[in-house]
Amino acid sequence: MTFEWTRRPTVRKAARIAGYSAFGLVVFSLSVLLTFPTARLRGYLEARLSQGGTTVRIQDLGIRGLGTVRMFGVKVDLPPDRFPNPDGTVTEETRSVTLDRLDLSVGLLRLMVGSLKVKATAYAGDGVLGPVSILKGADQITVDIDGAKEFPLPSDLPVFGVKFAGKVTGLKGSVTYDVKGGLAASKGRVELKAEGLRATKPTIRSATQGNVTLSDVDMGALVLEVNPDKRSNLAAFKADRKAPGGDGTVLHVEKAELDGQDLKALIEGHSIVRLAAGKTFKEGQLTVEMAFSLSDAFFDRQVKSGGEVSTPNKFLRTLLGMDPKWRGAQSGSYWGVLCSGTVDRPSCLPKKPTIRGGEFKAPTKAEDKGEAKDAASKAPTTPPRPTGTPTPPPGSTGTPVTPSSPTPPPRVETPAPTPVPPPEPAAGGGNVISAGASTLPAAHPAPLTPTVIGRARLRGVTPEMQDEVPGPTGEAPAAVPTPAPAGEGEGQE
Repeated sequence: MTFEWTRRPTVRKAARIAGYSAFGLVVFSLSVLLTFPTARLRGYLEARLSQGGTTVRIQDLGIRGLGTVRMFGVKVDLPPDRFPNPDGTVTEETRSVTLDRLDLSVGLLRLMVGSLKVKATAYAGDGVLGPVSILKGADQITVDIDGAKEFPLPSDLPVFGVKFAGKVTGLKGSVTYDVKGGLAASKGRVELKAEGLRATKPTIRSATQGNVTLSDVDMGALVLEVNPDKRSNLAAFKADRKAPGGDGTVLHVEKAELDGQDLKALIEGHSIVRLAAGKTFKEGQLTVEMAFSLSDAFFDRQVKSGGEVSTPNKFLRTLLGMDPKWRGAQSGSYWGVLCSGTVDRPSCLPKKPTIRGGEFKAPTKAEDKGEAKDAASKAPTTPPRPTGTPTPPPGSTGTPVTPSSPTPPPRVETPAPTPVPPPEPAAGGGNVISAGASTLPAAHPAPLTPTVIGRARLRGVTPEMQDEVPGPTGEAPAAVPTPAPAGEGEGQE
């Protein structure tokens, strides 16, 4: 028969050994899952992750299959930020990140051959961040981020001393970190999208104005795209000349836009952070050019605290409107800022915006500052038509003429003729003096005196017009007042 070979003693012996081995493996796995000392593993992970001033606490931990760990109630306390005050004191801002759950999966096969692959997915509320894959080799670490959905921003993690609220709606990217060269030899790309952003009571620290705490700022939606790479590899700098510092690694801010009810902002497409070898990201030298606009509703917002109503944002309107530096940095309803220095201690100064990248539209809200003024200044100006002047037909040049003379006669080189009585004025308005492309209403009792620049003369004047006298050079009659003849200087009022 076909399966007679299965009756051989050697085959039966091999099958028996394989069955016992599989059964033993299953029993071992179940016993490990049921009797694994999770408390000791939790303490081990907390000790290993708490380094460099960072403290990690895990409320509970469970094993989910071979190589998968699920941690609950994870809290990471980061070193506090310190900000010097004008009076010499130092303000400390605590920083922490809290997650409801964190799933870690370790690739056991890669671990056996000397490399490490970890996949992590974070959960907070109804939001999910990840999965994030981390692959560690001998020379580099590759991090791949594969999305985010309604993940809330950590409320206790200030950025530059400002706490933010909102949700991350999109996160994609890949970064390759060089173990030997550090950030200066790394490269990648990260795209971030967030909605419902709000800055919680930001504090402005100034050496002249002191510390001023504002109300919450509605920042709306955020779109951010950054590329860490060599300058020569970035498309935005292909046409630029060689930088003085050489072809170093930079963190290029390709796109950064904020669109909120209170604040609209855009970072210029050539803004970078220079990453030097042997230095951390906080020590990177930044050159960031930004333009921003604030709405009138934000300036006038009232805040009630302790039974008292105040307008903490109003001083910004005074500062931006009266300070000569800020007035010089204004373009329409926007102000420009140039930030330099290190990442952790930037120095930002007013500068007229020269945004070159992206589409930077003016605020669409009526309450946004300067919108009505900008719209009026951009509207085409049309001179008012004198009363009683007939509307020019379609296709004409738009120069009104009198009813008695539809077309001005050609210039006649004859002695000055005797003035002809003017025609009856049109009903409801005065006469019109037509001089080339200019239209001047005849004023009573005294006519308007136009300013004549250079040596231009009035041409195409009709003989039937009112208030005419013979021309000073024997030419056709000219309107009163008469500009200076050629060769006698420029006409004046």
